[in-house]
Amino acid sequence: MLRPAPTSPAHLAPPVTPHLLADLAVAACTARARLPRIPDAGTPHDSGDPAAELRSIPALRPVFTAVAETADGRRLDRHLRAELGRLGERLPAEAAGHRGELWAVGLLVAGAAATGCRSGYTACAAAATLARMPYDGTPKPVETPGGRARLHFHVPGATGQAGSGFPHVRRVALPALRESRAHGRPEIAARMDALLTLMATLDDTALLHEGGPAALLSVQMDARDVVRAGGYGCPAGREALDRLHLRMRDPLLTPRGSHAVLSAALFLDFTFGTEGLTPGP
Repeated sequence: MLRPAPTSPAHLAPPVTPHLLADLAVAACTARARLPRIPDAGTPHDSGDPAAELRSIPALRPVFTAVAETADGRRLDRHLRAELGRLGERLPAEAAGHRGELWAVGLLVAGAAATGCRSGYTACAAAATLARMPYDGTPKPVETPGGRARLHFHVPGATGQAGSGFPHVRRVALPALRESRAHGRPEIAARMDALLTLMATLDDTALLHEGGPAALLSVQMDARDVVRAGGYGCPAGREALDRLHLRMRDPLLTPRGSHAVLSAALFLDFTFGTEGLTPGP
């Protein structure tokens, strides 16, 4: 059963421990994975089995916990960045398909822990500072499919998103969540609207790698049609969503970049709420 968003930000009920931050991070990834799939087919790493993806998410908990414990109250310097990079290399094999979520959500977990969970915007700013620091021990971005697409097509990708303070989290996903909830829509519809809005606007490097610019543009246009038709929670939006499903029947065309950004947005939502995250560059 889909859990509703917390009624109050977690930082209003201290203490926010590293274990609680890890729980919120896992809850965010789980909430994203429980959404209706776009497309219906599974992602490559789970062989078409949505349940397998859900079963693999708890394997992220020890990594998120270690990230929060390592960053707790620490200065944002290269020593911390190096320690976090080494933790990222310990991703269990069963959670390998969640590398994008570990990067995005893990940085925000570290940012929140380092800044004492003062605010969502402060967590984003701290995460951006860490993301911009080089770490020679991590796999080079060019060695990943998303990294190759980022360099080949000259788009920001996950690295650029994080280094810029997660603009699609703050300016796209969280406002979409807030607006959908303001219209009284169920939580599942609000989260789907946030995902579709991300798909309509994000230069998803997973889609670029798998289908090239034509596939990315087609998905963006179809997702935009769903949003303009009223979103997931209305009949016209669901009709437009059927066209998006047809577009993405190829199981390789999975918006993993949008998934990771949505998980990051849900982590901030569960921890701080949707307010106070839009100011700043």
